[in-house]
Amino acid sequence: MEKLLVIDDEASTRDLLKLSLERDGYTVFIAEDGAKGLELYAKENPSIILTDIKMPGMDGIEVLKRIKELSSDAEVIVITGHGEMNLAIQALQFEASDFISKPISDESLAVALKRAQDKIWLRNKLREYTENLEKMVKEANEELLKRHELEHNLIQTSMDGIIANDRQGNLIIFNEGAEHIYGYTREEAVSSIHVTKLYTEGQARHIKKMIYGDEYGGPGRLINYAVEVLTKTGDLVPILLSATVLYDKGKEVATVGYFKDMREIMTLRQELVDSERMATVGQTVAGIAHGVKNILHGMKLGAFMVDTGLEKQKTESLEKGWSLVRKNINRISKMTKEMLSLASTTPLAFEVCSINDVVEEVCELMKNEAEDRGISLICEVDPSSPQVMVDPDGIHTCLMNLVTNAIEAFPKDSSGGQIVVSSRDDEAAGVYLQVKDTGEGMSKEVKQQIFESLFSTKGARGTGLGLALTQKIVRDHGGTIKVESELKKGSCFTIILPK
Repeated sequence: MEKLLVIDDEASTRDLLKLSLERDGYTVFIAEDGAKGLELYAKENPSIILTDIKMPGMDGIEVLKRIKELSSDAEVIVITGHGEMNLAIQALQFEASDFISKPISDESLAVALKRAQDKIWLRNKLREYTENLEKMVKEANEELLKRHELEHNLIQTSMDGIIANDRQGNLIIFNEGAEHIYGYTREEAVSSIHVTKLYTEGQARHIKKMIYGDEYGGPGRLINYAVEVLTKTGDLVPILLSATVLYDKGKEVATVGYFKDMREIMTLRQELVDSERMATVGQTVAGIAHGVKNILHGMKLGAFMVDTGLEKQKTESLEKGWSLVRKNINRISKMTKEMLSLASTTPLAFEVCSINDVVEEVCELMKNEAEDRGISLICEVDPSSPQVMVDPDGIHTCLMNLVTNAIEAFPKDSSGGQIVVSSRDDEAAGVYLQVKDTGEGMSKEVKQQIFESLFSTKGARGTGLGLALTQKIVRDHGGTIKVESELKKGSCFTIILPK
């Protein structure tokens, strides 16, 4: 029976695949991570491997590369999750046999296995004929004819397009896969099509230059180069092109290319993008509804206290209720403003300004609030920092969000707490802005989620939009933001802006 190896960190997926594949007649080995999967592969040498693309430790891409180093003949099918299409395409570029998406359907699994088995069968036949070439040359003309016919059929029936042209650019091979991509018949292509007509203007010349260069596997070879080709009807089709120059006695005689049609993959990727967009919309609406519900609850409580104060002539209850209403009005106003800013596509208003002025202004605005909590707010600006091209209001918003979060990271009794807001010029990397506190810090799990929209550690007090907005503004500047944090020891947010 044919051996098959399943590598997946989810026990339910492993067990389900083992049960299904054994029922289909395979001998199945399973491993819960990449390292154990490689051990089993070295021991059992299965012909087909199914590996999850996202695993702790060694991921599926690394497993694929290592297995291909051990044996280029191994057929590796990667298992992708929601939103991992870029990783799936990367796996195909590392010569994965195919990919299937979770949840795994019997139909998609059967198709992927059939393709892998077809490749194994074709490769074995090619190897068989190659290894016996010397013997076959000595056999009768009839046997030579059969070999030629088989090789011809292998080229013609390949799932990928195979096209060869001579040194003058005239097509000499144009298989069925190429017919499917381009819309030309073999007779049309070989009799009248020049290789330059298969690409947009100037593209064929550029590809020839790439074949002779080193960037994509050369010189004399091109491996998995993404390009759009021009069909008979004038449509553009995305492909992955691999090509090699053929020589005879040291003299260049032809170039052969292998064209992988990427239309189906692009369609699947767009479907995934659309489904992710809808999922994001649903999550955002749910988060906004939750935030608004909390605010409304606070306003209802405040209104009840106001009504009670008016009814019973209790000034204290009236004042507390109105304070609560006013506070929640400010919260919903802030939430609305942040949502509009986060969704805005209006370009930033860049101008040359002193980044130190922005830092000092934020520190001055937040100094009293910090001192009321017993926190020292320290401003440390680098006098050598040059003037930079930024949106001052945007950077001001980023620093205000970070300093506000830093203040709220301390417990109510924060005597001795410290926040340092600083600027630093790094000629090579850019301008650094840093907000460092000695507050409660964050766990690893919280740190991984803080830049997600509507994620908040402040409960009803937070909107969950401040850090997401800060990250958007920084990225719109072409910069980066990173965070370091440790529980009970504080956090440090660093913004790096290009100069």
